[in-house]
Amino acid sequence: MSGKRSRTMLLLIPLVLLGGLGAWWGLSRPEQPAPPQEAVRPSQPAPAAQTPAATPAPPAQKTADGTRAWVPGTLYRYSLSADQKIAFRKKRADAQTMPEMKFNLQGEWNVGVVSATETRVDARVQLKLSTLSVLVEGNPVAPDAREAMTRAMELPFFFSMDKTGMVVLTHFENDADSLVRGIHRALVAGSQFVVAGVPQDTWKTEELDTTGRYVAEYVRQTPERFEKNKKSYTHLITPQGLEPMSGKISLKVRAGATFELEKDLWARSVDATEQLDVDSADELMAATYENTLRLRLQQRMYDPSLFNSFKARQGALSSAPMASFGGVQQDPLDQYRQVLGGKNFDTLVKDLRTLPKDPLERDDARARALEQMRALFMLQPGEALKVPEIIRSGMEPDAASPMLGALSAASNKESIQALSTVMGDGSLPHDIRMDSVAAMGMAGEPNRQGVDALREMTRNPDPMLRDTAVLGLGNAAYQMGDDNARDAESLVFELNNSYRTASTPEQQALALRALGNTRSPTMMSTLQEALGSPDPRIRTAAIEALRNVPGTDADQLLSQYLLADPASEVRRAAVFSASYRPLPPLLPALGQALRKDAVDGVRADVIRLLGAVRGVLPEAMALIAWSSQNDPNADIRQMALMYVNTPATPVPQAGPATP
Repeated sequence: MSGKRSRTMLLLIPLVLLGGLGAWWGLSRPEQPAPPQEAVRPSQPAPAAQTPAATPAPPAQKTADGTRAWVPGTLYRYSLSADQKIAFRKKRADAQTMPEMKFNLQGEWNVGVVSATETRVDARVQLKLSTLSVLVEGNPVAPDAREAMTRAMELPFFFSMDKTGMVVLTHFENDADSLVRGIHRALVAGSQFVVAGVPQDTWKTEELDTTGRYVAEYVRQTPERFEKNKKSYTHLITPQGLEPMSGKISLKVRAGATFELEKDLWARSVDATEQLDVDSADELMAATYENTLRLRLQQRMYDPSLFNSFKARQGALSSAPMASFGGVQQDPLDQYRQVLGGKNFDTLVKDLRTLPKDPLERDDARARALEQMRALFMLQPGEALKVPEIIRSGMEPDAASPMLGALSAASNKESIQALSTVMGDGSLPHDIRMDSVAAMGMAGEPNRQGVDALREMTRNPDPMLRDTAVLGLGNAAYQMGDDNARDAESLVFELNNSYRTASTPEQQALALRALGNTRSPTMMSTLQEALGSPDPRIRTAAIEALRNVPGTDADQLLSQYLLADPASEVRRAAVFSASYRPLPPLLPALGQALRKDAVDGVRADVIRLLGAVRGVLPEAMALIAWSSQNDPNADIRQMALMYVNTPATPVPQAGPATP
């Protein structure tokens, strides 16, 4: 590594918090030094991210498989106390150094789950400061600069994790100050608890923070208490991305954290300390970064404002890998390089051919392979064209599925071409072709070739392939909506026409379900017409399609048909659709169904739905408790009682955190 590169790395490691140092120091240095003192929170706080609709949630619940709970709409309110310090020391008398900076933050750290998929969890964070102290060379910054920094610190931001809890990406407002980004990123990195599956007595992980990639070791101290220690860094951040450690950089790390966990494996408390000493033979100064963090869980909430909050702000956000230069994306492909971790197509195929036998480990390996394959196809699109031949050479459907999912997620021209080839190859196993059709339907950016391949498959004599392709056309219309509205609406028109010209109720129902996948507002009149059909199969499909229609009109129709439709399958479909929507508007109808529906299956479906959200919706637990005592069916009473009696640890009501 060149001397110039090593000097850049030396400065970068402790300066990830200091991207805005020059601007803040130039604007805020007081004319006369004042005694160091805590800053008082400005009288006009920044706009809050959460709304008054947030309500207290019941105590944490253990998941069925013992893994971490990722429940969208759940807000975790923590008290926070944090100190961060960056200091420089001269290695030669004539060397110039940057000023020492100290930060003390106290207040409330709110983390809410926005969405969760098979491989990714998005979360929103808002810091509400009670005090902020900023000292530069021992002097407090001017009040107006401190107040401006407080307002900037209190703006909500987002981050993305994988399902182990490792933070991969951060998302800030485009004009967010780099100093503010750095402080927030350090807080997020310091509080991450990473585990694949169920926590064991000890395990090791590779994680990312504002310095680079490191190896961490976790050790269980008690059933709910774990110690985490950073063992060593393997890669460091540079403007060119993550690079392996070099002998020219000396990095001494002393960092550890203690986590006490709730039943859902979210932190009840976090106590973390870190010290990094950075030196280089090519530089005239060395640097030390110190960080302490204390979090205490105050309350769990159900906050409907979390739903779609990331998507609503995404256009105004700047996304960057956690381990990136200053938290600002320098290379749009850098995050894929981090995910890929130096692997190539052959090594990834080998990983898929040698999947672990243990079911949980196998699922984790398949999810990891999908993400790495996607990264490869984004970085080297031509590699996607190798997939059909590899599958033809012989591959189990369980191993081929992540490759097809990666093609769908990459969704570039080469990936769509490879999926089209697999779809049309009649010599391949039926399960693999089914996966390929479904993957094409879920492609993020389906092009004309992909849509034509799906349309061709709708004429296939195999009913499973044919029906999956029809549903895939609905998904394709939804995915095309933002960038190719004309072609998307053309597909919606095509599916509407398929419903009206269908010769059997089964074909009509399939067209309605495909329309539901489009999420187009223009389908509402067709769904309302279908709800008037005397055939319960058609009404069931229309009710299922309503799950993706936003707004109160859809809620009212679901409530109406849940309570009044004579066919139990239609009422059960209404419960199914409710599971895809924010539940508060539907709770009155669900409660009436529990009390009045004569069909056991309908009431059992409602209990299962309410049981799944009882941890974040207090009203759900009240309805379940009523059924546990009053339902006429003993089995349903027992089911409800099981949800009521599920062990849970009460959420501690700790006082304000102190240093």
